[in-house]
Amino acid sequence: MDAKAEGLSSTAAKTRCGECSCVILYKGDFCLFCDAASEILANSLQEYGVSESALMEVDVDDAEACGCNTDGITMLPTIKICDVKLTGLPEQQSVNDAVIRAIMKHCFVE
Repeated sequence: MDAKAEGLSSTAAKTRCGECSCVILYKGDFCLFCDAASEILANSLQEYGVSESALMEVDVDDAEACGCNTDGITMLPTIKICDVKLTGLPEQQSVNDAVIRAIMKHCFVE
C-alpha cells in the first residue's frame, strides 16, 4: 500500500527503532473516525507535553510513497505509538497509556 505523509514530521528522518516517526496516525479520505482519532491523539500528546513534531499523519489513499511502512495496516484509523498499535476509534485512556509507555521508554526524538 503506497501512502503520503502529511508534514508534521520529516519523512527523511528515522527514529532509533527505524520507524518514520514515534507516533504515526494512518488515515484515509473515506475514514469515518479518523478526525476523531486525530483529536484523541492530539489531546494525549498535548496532555503529556509531547511535541507535534513526534507525530506523522499518513494518508494511505495517496499514491506517493512517504517512507512510512503501511504493511499490516488493515483498518483505519490506525495509531502507532512506539511499539503499540491501536486500530479503530481508540479510547482516550488507551492512547494515554501508550503515550506514557513511550515516554518511559524514551521513544520520542526531537
